[in-house]
Amino acid sequence: EAEAEAEAQAEGEAEAEAEAPVKATSAIPKDFERPVHPPTNREKELFKLKKKIREMEELEEKMAAGTKLASNQEAKLLKKPGLLEELSIWENTVEPHTIEWQATVHEIMNPMFGVLLKVDGQSESMTMSAAHMSPPVSTENLGEISARYTKGQELKVRLMRDGKLCTDMSVDEEDFRYQESQAISEALEILKVEDKKKIYEELWEAGTWSAEEFNGTVVSVRDNCMFVRVMAAREVRVSATDMSSKYVFKDPVSKVSKIRRDEVTVGVEVSLRLRWDYRNERVTGSMIVQKGDKKEAEAEEVEA
Repeated sequence: EAEAEAEAQAEGEAEAEAEAPVKATSAIPKDFERPVHPPTNREKELFKLKKKIREMEELEEKMAAGTKLASNQEAKLLKKPGLLEELSIWENTVEPHTIEWQATVHEIMNPMFGVLLKVDGQSESMTMSAAHMSPPVSTENLGEISARYTKGQELKVRLMRDGKLCTDMSVDEEDFRYQESQAISEALEILKVEDKKKIYEELWEAGTWSAEEFNGTVVSVRDNCMFVRVMAAREVRVSATDMSSKYVFKDPVSKVSKIRRDEVTVGVEVSLRLRWDYRNERVTGSMIVQKGDKKEAEAEEVEA
């Protein structure tokens, strides 16, 4: 079985070089070293059929040279036409990972490790990781995802060889960027572990503001709140009532705290404490909460 998979893999690589890509990518050189993928079901079936046919051809050569075949060998040769027909069917079968599907962006993930897609023919939402976007998005630039993909956006994707993830890269681009995608996938796993530890194992369990302060970057500003990206990927909401006084003012009509947009702009670096908001099932941040003044901050929020 191991030998079969190894040979099928080798044959699959040779076939992949001859296959036309789903979409042309001009930046990709014509000749490059392709990665070694596990053999697909089609490649495994092709290998098994070709092996059986080769064995039959060897028997035919022996028979042509005058060797008397055993009855079971003669019976084996009778199956050759059926195997040739089956081989032709498999050779003309399209690999599932080369087919393009229509998809719609359902959600930008938070943490921003990728996007969730509604893909034609699939009952459940599917993930397109930052590592498998065209081109891949590094963990240092995950903010690019929200600029490149928007909710409701339509695009063409392929199901990857594992059938569990999506990509909007062509087959050629996926192979060409394989090492890059693998490196990003590994970096994302590290971020996921860190996010899980900080958010779910610490904040969710504690139910209080974090002792640790997190550095972040403002990515969106509204009248009564801002959104800050922390830990490279997670966006948290910060209410105006949880912001430093130099960044807010009290609206004279509504008496509600609002953000000074001349002071708070996208790209500003801030420091926050975080907590899990059980009611809204999300992480919130505060610039002003310190040990001992949690109740005061919460009172302001209730008043607002």
